[in-house]
Order: sequence, then C-alpha cells, then structure tokens
Amino acid sequence: MSHILYTMILALIGGIIGDKTKIPAGALLGAMVFVGTANILGSKPELPKSFNTLAQIALGGFLGLSVTKEVAAGLKNYIIPSLLVVISLAVFGIITGVIVSKITGTELYTSLFGSVPGGMQEMIVLSESYDVNHPAVVVFQTVRRVLIVILYPVMVQILSKLIESFKK
Repeated sequence: MSHILYTMILALIGGIIGDKTKIPAGALLGAMVFVGTANILGSKPELPKSFNTLAQIALGGFLGLSVTKEVAAGLKNYIIPSLLVVISLAVFGIITGVIVSKITGTELYTSLFGSVPGGMQEMIVLSESYDVNHPAVVVFQTVRRVLIVILYPVMVQILSKLIESFKK
C-alpha cells in the first residue's frame, strides 16, 4: 500500500509540474517522468492493474465530453472530409509504422502504435491492450507530438505564404 501511495504522490507532483510547463500533454509527461525516474533509480513505484482500467474509463469520459450537440449537428457537413482524413492518416500511419519497423528493427506493433497520428494519451492507453514496448510507444508519441506542435505551425505559415505569392 505504501508503494501505491508513493507512486500516486510522485505522479501527482510530476503531473502538476508538467501541467504548469504548458507543454502538450504536460501533466501526462510530468507524471510519467517522475514515476519513471523513481523506477529507474530503484525505488519500486507500483500501481494496481485496476488503476489502468480506471484511467481508461476517465479518458473515455473526457473524450465523451467533447461530443456535443454542435459536434453532432456538424457531422453531416463533415462526414466525407472526416472519413477521408481518417482513412488517409490510418493508411499513412500504417505505412510509416511498417517502414520504421523495417528500417530500425523496432517490433512491428510497437512501431505501428508509435506511428499512428492519433492523440498521444489515447494511443498510449490503447497500446496497453497489446504486447508492445510501451516506453518506446511513449517516446515515439512524445517526439511526434512535440515536433508537430513546433513544426506544423511553421509549415502552415510557409505554405500560406507560398500560396499567397502564387495568387499575386
């Protein structure tokens, strides 16, 4: 019981610090870094498997909160574009995962979950249902998310300027 309380306190402190940094998924990353560091240093943090189920339930609840009347009403206008985006991203994620697995020797499922362009928290939780290298999935997803947050706005800005220059 004391190891569980210790782990929860570490996760809480790390989560609060991570959230205050304002980095994407800061609370998740902060908790992970604090508990992971304690684990590496040999202090034996632990949590019951049932906590994973509770975390998935909470995450499902938060995702459910994003489904509003406005979102449901807008579905008819965006169902085809949304399906095209989902299919394109899924195919691209699978191709990327296979290529990364072949080039790096990373186990295929680990590479697939690391390459999928979904929400980081959701993919990490979903990967728990499979026999994958979870720390590798976390690293893949963290690097992907940080780089997207940094690079995507720059790429959009460059593309916007290019498009505007062609209109002139």
